[in-house]
Amino acid sequence: MSAIVYAKPYKLRAGALAFIVHCAFFALIFFGASWRVQPPQGMVVDIWDSLPGIETAPVKVETPKTMEQPKLSKPVQPVAPPKADIELSEKKRPQEKSKPIKTEPKRLIEKVDVQAERKKQAKLRVEAEQKVIEEQKVRAEQERARAEQADLVAKLRRNLKAELEKAARSKVVEPVKRLASLKADLELAEKKRLQKKTQDAQSKLKAEAEQKAEAEQRAEAEQKVLAKRKAQADQEAEAEQKAEAEQKAEAEQRAEAKRKALAKRKVLAEQRAEAEQKAEAERKAEAEQKAEAKQKALAEKKAQAEQAAAIGREVAEYKDKINAKIRRYIVILPDVPYNIATEFNVTLLPGGMVLKAELTKPSGNAAYDSAVERAIKKAQPLPLPPDVKLFGSFRELHLTFRPIKD
Repeated sequence: MSAIVYAKPYKLRAGALAFIVHCAFFALIFFGASWRVQPPQGMVVDIWDSLPGIETAPVKVETPKTMEQPKLSKPVQPVAPPKADIELSEKKRPQEKSKPIKTEPKRLIEKVDVQAERKKQAKLRVEAEQKVIEEQKVRAEQERARAEQADLVAKLRRNLKAELEKAARSKVVEPVKRLASLKADLELAEKKRLQKKTQDAQSKLKAEAEQKAEAEQRAEAEQKVLAKRKAQADQEAEAEQKAEAEQKAEAEQRAEAKRKALAKRKVLAEQRAEAEQKAEAERKAEAEQKAEAKQKALAEKKAQAEQAAAIGREVAEYKDKINAKIRRYIVILPDVPYNIATEFNVTLLPGGMVLKAELTKPSGNAAYDSAVERAIKKAQPLPLPPDVKLFGSFRELHLTFRPIKD
């Protein structure tokens, strides 16, 4: 079945609008920059101590760059920039301060029921494909019925024309009556045939609806089983957390009792003698050191367990991404059964390129196996975690694909 291509509305309008906005932005930058770059024109005036008898020379107006300034008795005041430049620079300063600093968002790791989401997407896809197939079948039936009706009408017209010509030559009324009865018989036979065809189409649609209902019931049963397993896993996790909390409380009680006993012994030792007091203090220090070492060991074990769990989650996440990317490239024919499965061993390079894709367990349908193999090659480079140390978990992958999940 050919892939359905959806049109993108307003694509031309959006492109034109983006082009106009960019042109206006570049024009604003160009003219604003040229306006700011041009320096203000200066004016130099010669000041004389006394008026000479000769005619005074005209005032020279030159730019500061090209004119050599004469020595003046009084310094010339520099020309102040226009107020518009000052106001514009003052307006730009708060805008530059108020620009938001781009910060990269923290990566959020969320637990999502990927399997259920994929099943929902597969179910919606199958329903859409079934609707398209049903519409195509209905259109084909309608076109076939129209063609048959047109053929029948043409045939009737030819027969009527021939009979009328015969009746006109023989000038007998009986053949005309026979033509009318023949026409009625033909119309009755066509009506019966159309009724039978509609009944067959209705029975076929009913069978397809029953198959669809059975598929939905199976999907619901699978979802219930998954929900039950998830609830059992949650219960087991809660029981483990409860047991850990109880063990922690017991350990705290034991430590508290131990601290009380040590304090009591310390009081008795102080009353008896200084030597016993020193020995008890030493024993107490040793006990505290052991407790600290034990706590450090427990903290290290906990950190290692958390690190291993995080690595496992990241590995599982990227394996799901690899499966999802390959499934997007699988093109399935309508006659492929939904209950087949194919397995591949995929060898990856560090950049995510596929070195080898080997079929280990065929599905029994060569078209589906070749479609999966082509999808694996089209999906490269496959997504890999940024940590190079985790590449060992992705070098050899064993992947399983089923049409119901695609």
